[in-house]
Amino acid sequence: MRYLCQFDYRDIPYRTRTEMDGAMYEYGLTSTVASSGCGLCSAVMMLDRLIPNSDFGPVDARDFSYELGANHRKGTDYKIFAPALAERFGLQLEMTSDIDRLKYCLRTGGAAVAHISGNREGYTGVFSKGGHYVAVVGEEEDGRIAVLDPSFKEGKYEEEGRQGKVELKNGVIALCAPETLVEDTANRTTSFYLFWRR
Repeated sequence: MRYLCQFDYRDIPYRTRTEMDGAMYEYGLTSTVASSGCGLCSAVMMLDRLIPNSDFGPVDARDFSYELGANHRKGTDYKIFAPALAERFGLQLEMTSDIDRLKYCLRTGGAAVAHISGNREGYTGVFSKGGHYVAVVGEEEDGRIAVLDPSFKEGKYEEEGRQGKVELKNGVIALCAPETLVEDTANRTTSFYLFWRR
């Protein structure tokens, strides 16, 4: 199973669109895969789960995002990116916020990308303090969900508000209860992008 840490790509530019809705966003002028490429890395990891040994890497994902115009503000617009990615690789796609559909996807050989919303009043985000994407690659026998988090770093899940919600397996696979993903994606209109091989 391929794991990518976005922080390993500090030298790869990922210029996100800096003018949207009449406002300028200086952030996108200097952004990189390390700062803004969680969606790109999650796509690569998800694809590796479905198409092992794919040569599609983070630079390919970045260039594809540029081609689509999905490089929005501080990251990647999956409402644009996911359908095009599915078409390019001949995958079936479903966009949903239903955790039961995510479980069904995993149980039937699929994989997914979850759109994390982060901290909000009364809740500490487990996978991020703000907007973030993670790859969802499996389900354990005990029902926990297997996540590959491109922004994982040592001690991340030991921070206040996150303790006890994630168990690491094989060093990089983050196991969490389905309810954790529901809470972590609660403010998104689409929480889960589900992919299957046709």
